[in-house]
Amino acid sequence: MARLNIDTGTLGNPATGDTLRTAMTKINTNFLELYTDLAATTSSGGVLTNPVTNGHVKIVANGTGIVEIDRLSINNTTISSLDTNADITLTANGTGSIVLAGPVTASEITTNEISTNGSNADLKLITSGTGDILLKGKRVGIADVNQPDSLLHLKDTNAVITLQRTADANTPGLSFQQSGGNVRAVIKMDGTSGTSNEIFFQTYSGSLAERFRVTHTGAKVSGTLNVDDGISITDNTITSSASNADLELSASGTGEVTTDANIRMRSGTPLLKIQRTDNANVPGIDFQGSAGVTGARILFDGTSGNANQIYVETFDGSVLATRLTIGHTETTVIGTLNVSSSITSRGATVGGSLTAGSLTTNEIKSNGSNADIQIDASGTGAIELLAQKVIMANLPTSDPSVAGQLFRDGTDLKVSTG
Repeated sequence: MARLNIDTGTLGNPATGDTLRTAMTKINTNFLELYTDLAATTSSGGVLTNPVTNGHVKIVANGTGIVEIDRLSINNTTISSLDTNADITLTANGTGSIVLAGPVTASEITTNEISTNGSNADLKLITSGTGDILLKGKRVGIADVNQPDSLLHLKDTNAVITLQRTADANTPGLSFQQSGGNVRAVIKMDGTSGTSNEIFFQTYSGSLAERFRVTHTGAKVSGTLNVDDGISITDNTITSSASNADLELSASGTGEVTTDANIRMRSGTPLLKIQRTDNANVPGIDFQGSAGVTGARILFDGTSGNANQIYVETFDGSVLATRLTIGHTETTVIGTLNVSSSITSRGATVGGSLTAGSLTTNEIKSNGSNADIQIDASGTGAIELLAQKVIMANLPTSDPSVAGQLFRDGTDLKVSTG
């Protein structure tokens, strides 16, 4: 309803204008509309309340006008201060909070704190387009951190940083920059075909290049692997880094160092050293078959009385037995010494085989009691004794029953005819 205007008549002519009753009726009508729209919504304490359920309370400026509330300007959707450089403070009463709905979804802002208002609700900080979220503080603490110890401090039962890529061909990771913002190292998860889900490390040396990669089955080093400045591994070469330092391969406990290929020693004077830690032990070389069963051994004895002797064992199908012993002053063959070519001792050469006997310096003798020694030339071959003289001692007397027996008859040397 439009405002009713009271006609007060013409000055000096009291007969004109509205009567007192008419004027008061207009006044009541005007105040009734004001009471309905404003006064009826006013309760104690200066609070405007619409008595209609879910009804709005609107203060609307006309045209380009503004609504001014004690130095505060409200123009359309903009709230600004009328004082230059003045802050806008929103303060709740008592323990009340200021709740922002809409773009700040299900959140509360209290003193120096933003928290979600809904149960288990997420808190999202979303920028527009390519905008960034900047946290400009000395340190940032996440989860149960009260006082961060570093620039980014995570504290939780299982503190984990998750980097999830939106396309599996991408390479998410961590980038390390120098003071000028140039990248000098990266740790990334690969996404290229054939290497997806592998972790690789790059460092800068004129350009970023890969140095280390963790694959599905192990790891790969591009360049030299330096282990505590002790050894370096380049391609297929393992070397000790320190000058004249040993290179040790040690297995744990009863474990062994194994290789599936041949071992080649190459130096000016190649020498294989086998050092025992206790002189009573018996080190050596163990030859095994495909099933891992020992077939032969070359051992260095350490037992009392036999220390520092080399002996050779072979397997006869049931047990390992010693076949050759090399001692301090002699070499002993257990069994038959079969010489396919010749034996040379201080210039004297013996060919064929020596059976049930022993060979010492310049001497062939029988080991067994009353055992024969036979020197047998093959086929029509002859036995030649190449010496200035032949001395035969302890020749027996003639035994007519033995044909071909060599015996002494006085000063003559004769052969029995049997």
